[in-house]
Amino acid sequence: MSVARSFCLISRRTAATASRQTAGISTSVARQVAVTTEPGTSTYSALEARLNLKFKDTALMEQVCTHRSYEQGRLVSNEQLVWIGKRVLNLHVGEHLQKTYPNLHPEMLQDVQHANFGLSGLAEVAKHFGMQPAMRWKSVVKEAPHVGLTKVLGKSVQALVGAVYQDLGEAEAKAFIAKHIVKSRPIDVENVMLMKNPKLMLRALCRRKNLDYPVGRILKETGRFTSSPVFIVGIFTGTRMIGMGYGSSIKMAEFRAAKDALLKHYAKEIKDLEVGEEESDADFTFVPQSGAGTETGDSAQQ
Repeated sequence: MSVARSFCLISRRTAATASRQTAGISTSVARQVAVTTEPGTSTYSALEARLNLKFKDTALMEQVCTHRSYEQGRLVSNEQLVWIGKRVLNLHVGEHLQKTYPNLHPEMLQDVQHANFGLSGLAEVAKHFGMQPAMRWKSVVKEAPHVGLTKVLGKSVQALVGAVYQDLGEAEAKAFIAKHIVKSRPIDVENVMLMKNPKLMLRALCRRKNLDYPVGRILKETGRFTSSPVFIVGIFTGTRMIGMGYGSSIKMAEFRAAKDALLKHYAKEIKDLEVGEEESDADFTFVPQSGAGTETGDSAQQ
């Protein structure tokens, strides 16, 4: 074997050894970082303080933030608290929605609750609480450590509610849900309500409420014979305008006006209503309007 070839083999072996040593050092450093960033007692105490909570069980917040994926399930996880909290949360959030939006159909209420207070919505609440640094969990995808974080955070809020209920009682849990979850962010009702034919729905609703047949009237228009016309249409029952919409065609404006009327009825929010108060069934009436415009073609033919 030539001297040059021997020198080449030695160089390769040296490089491979150095690479393995570097990898070992990197792994060791990563482990040290993981250990040093492990949430401690101060992390959980700070989280309790931010939420104005004082658990009798000092280890409860740590359990709230421990997912079953952490340490392969060898530690006490938040599964039991999630089970309790999910049911407590559904009860009090559902009660709040039913009292706040009394005109919504139960199926719509369920959709609103799922859209706003499902795991995705609760994950946003967890981020607002600042729970991420306190979480102990492990992603199922090693190459993507953040996969599954939304679900884990959502369940952590359910576990937190379960912990409040279990440790502090139902009254505290109800107050916590109202203050930190229900009233901390706006509830989106409009995007949940899918209306394929709002005019037909509005006619049926007016029949049930014994109101006059809904009629669309053009309130304003501009550029009718141009390439960019704009029409503003109002929906009336008798002399009362119950909805308004605009569009580049009369049909589009009337569609939006009918949708606006339905939203004002079904998504009507009862402000500052304490759960437990009785609320009378309000009439299907909106803004009184004395002015009358030109009836739209579709309504004029009725």
